[in-house]
Amino acid sequence: MAKKGTDMEGTDRPTPADRRELVEPFPAIAVTGPTPEANTPANPKAPRRGRRTRWAIVCALIAGAAATATATRVATVATGAGTQPIPHAALPAGAPRPPAVPAHSAYLGAFVVPHEGESRAQSDIRREVAQVANFDGAMGRPLGLVHVYQAWATPVKTSTLAALADAGSTPVIDWTCTSDASVISGSQDAIITSYADSLKAYGRPIFLRWFWEMNLSALPRTSGCLGALGSTGYVQAWQHIWSIFQARGATNVAFVWCPSIFSMGTAYYPGDSYVDWIGWDGYDRKQDPNMLKNQLLPYYTNWATHGKPMMIGETGATIDQATYLAQLTAVLPVSFPQVHAVLYYDSKSLSDWTLVDTPGQLGFTQFVTMGQNPYFGFPFVGS
Repeated sequence: MAKKGTDMEGTDRPTPADRRELVEPFPAIAVTGPTPEANTPANPKAPRRGRRTRWAIVCALIAGAAATATATRVATVATGAGTQPIPHAALPAGAPRPPAVPAHSAYLGAFVVPHEGESRAQSDIRREVAQVANFDGAMGRPLGLVHVYQAWATPVKTSTLAALADAGSTPVIDWTCTSDASVISGSQDAIITSYADSLKAYGRPIFLRWFWEMNLSALPRTSGCLGALGSTGYVQAWQHIWSIFQARGATNVAFVWCPSIFSMGTAYYPGDSYVDWIGWDGYDRKQDPNMLKNQLLPYYTNWATHGKPMMIGETGATIDQATYLAQLTAVLPVSFPQVHAVLYYDSKSLSDWTLVDTPGQLGFTQFVTMGQNPYFGFPFVGS
């Protein structure tokens, strides 16, 4: 379970006025690809949670994006000599495709179970599906990505994934860990193979984020999976799962490696050949006006050199949501151009990150504003 086991919130809390100093982007990193297109955020009226807004053109937009998007990741196929990487465009005709990688924009997504938490969503994923419909209505368009947290032995039903995809969202499956040693030994192969076959049969693009925040090794829920093998066992287990998915032909699954921002997690990296997206989880725990520069930028600089699309797998804020989201909107396109997906944790763990609109705290309104920015509109607008 991805509970936030280390709540690092401090007692010195800068005011929202202090935080606005970072809205001007700092210089971009010189290790990235094309410079993002300029973007001007729209300025919609402030919608409230639960308001329904029609989006009649969404289906057409989705179809257009699916027809024109180019997937840039490297896929693999099984051969008599094992698995070897091949360009994704060279996959056999009819092979399922993974999620498209935006060239000059980003997905915007969320985990949507306000004030509740992952355990309730895992026990009944329909709760989140219902909340997503309300969220989409208030935004005026679907979320690009939706988190689906699932226990190891009870993977999500493909009918649920299809319901999210039919509404316009690409699912991000957050698959909890089990003992790495048991994965390496092969005793979990039946579960892994069944899941790979299920997602292959599902056929649509999907992200898989297995055992995220693995570098928080002091937490019981993490150390229980790592066991005595530590980072070495994690890497071997990841590669074992990945190899089974490739052998079963689940080419529509993009593997997202996602440590916590509290350390680089270098020892846990499975290798470029086994990772499609590099992510991180990072929360505005201290209301630090320099968080993006002091925490996110060093991590980004380190991992951007791998040339992978990058994802902020989980993020959130408490008392200064609007200011934090405004900073992300302004800074990410300029200084973090390889970040092509951002997901907000609209729920509760040790802190309640749920987006709210209250006097002086227009967090949900600011998230909607972010969603109206064309840069964060992929795949409905942008490229």
